[in-house]
Amino acid sequence: MQDAPPATEALTPLAVDLDGTLIHGDVFTAAMLRFVSANPLRAPILLFWLAHGRAYAKARLEQITPTDPTALRYDARVLAWLREERARGRTIALATAADQVTARAVAAHVGLFDAVFASDGKINMKSRRKAERLTAAFPDGFVYAGNETADLKVWAAAKRAVVVNAPAYLAAAAARRFDVERVFEPEGARFAPRPRSG
Repeated sequence: MQDAPPATEALTPLAVDLDGTLIHGDVFTAAMLRFVSANPLRAPILLFWLAHGRAYAKARLEQITPTDPTALRYDARVLAWLREERARGRTIALATAADQVTARAVAAHVGLFDAVFASDGKINMKSRRKAERLTAAFPDGFVYAGNETADLKVWAAAKRAVVVNAPAYLAAAAARRFDVERVFEPEGARFAPRPRSG
């Protein structure tokens, strides 16, 4: 599931972040809290894992305290949009810094993704590394949906940006610097999608 299939029709492939974009919250933070709250004496173990890198820590946490994809808080607006895009024949990928086991479980649960790009225990698939991976997978270009400052480097590598639940300053920066295909304002704020052709 790691290899991206070719794009269908003439639609630019869409890569979607997990934390803060597809879902509300962060699976890595939640996993750390589950691990330590179950037994506070585990804190030194977590620090040891983190010393070996975030990708390593994510993989170890997923082994011991796996994420339940059915319990995550999905953004219903984003899910509805992805269903529409998939119905149009668009290739959709999940591109996340979460561990690959977590990402694949989410992808299987959601049932909308053609490919999964995620951290693998060695490489933390975030920011520049995510941009490089997506550029290699989609040499003819891709659209990226994200929500945080780390996504600026991915948007810079993408043909267009989709901004989801981002703070106002970041949404404004994206609008100035990139071709924005669509905007999902933070929940509770006025929802203002700006659709474009794929």
